[in-house]
Amino acid sequence: MKTMLLFDIDGTLLLTGGSGKVAFDISFRELHGIQNAWGDLAPDGKTDPVIMDELALRTLGRKLSRPESKKLKERYLFHFKREMILAKRFHLLPGVKQLLKVLGREADFILGLATGNLEEAAWLKLKRGNIHSHFAFGGFGSDAKDRTKLTDVALKRGLRHAREKISAKRIFVIGDTPYDIKAGKALGLNTIAVATGSYSSKALLEHKPHHCLPHLNEPAKFFRLISK
Repeated sequence: MKTMLLFDIDGTLLLTGGSGKVAFDISFRELHGIQNAWGDLAPDGKTDPVIMDELALRTLGRKLSRPESKKLKERYLFHFKREMILAKRFHLLPGVKQLLKVLGREADFILGLATGNLEEAAWLKLKRGNIHSHFAFGGFGSDAKDRTKLTDVALKRGLRHAREKISAKRIFVIGDTPYDIKAGKALGLNTIAVATGSYSSKALLEHKPHHCLPHLNEPAKFFRLISK
């Protein structure tokens, strides 16, 4: 019986050390002449398109036109690629590499992504951490602005990849924010909250995930949760 695991990236698998913030700041300065566009924006759980909207409303007082949005995405990805090479504070979160290695040994586990990142940015992060080969598909911020919708895209791609039906009881959404929990529950999937981002276990438990872990540093405990 196959099990599908849909992982968030930022705060769940890794941290880039602020590379996205730097790339957006450079892009807004380049395109709109605005310094420090990011300000005190809290990105946790938000998709890249939502972040772009918030930055535009904050700095320009309006939404971006479609051509402006397209250009911002292009410049953001251009600068983000460079920032990923330079990022000194980039790191995988505790236990991630070992957990993915263990999961990869089991043919019945299908690993995918459910992330608010634009797809190109997502793969750049995973490649920097050398964990990209563990994931065959995903739903991304470039698929949908809304996290529930992009998670549904990931789910459908995963089912096509599996080439067989998988019970909702055997599908897990793993993430570090209430947004991940909300998206998984809205689709009738199991949710595993991980307190490795900006939200504590207590804050995550208020949103009633099916399971909550302090970190991913105990593969045996993770296996017990997904094997129930």
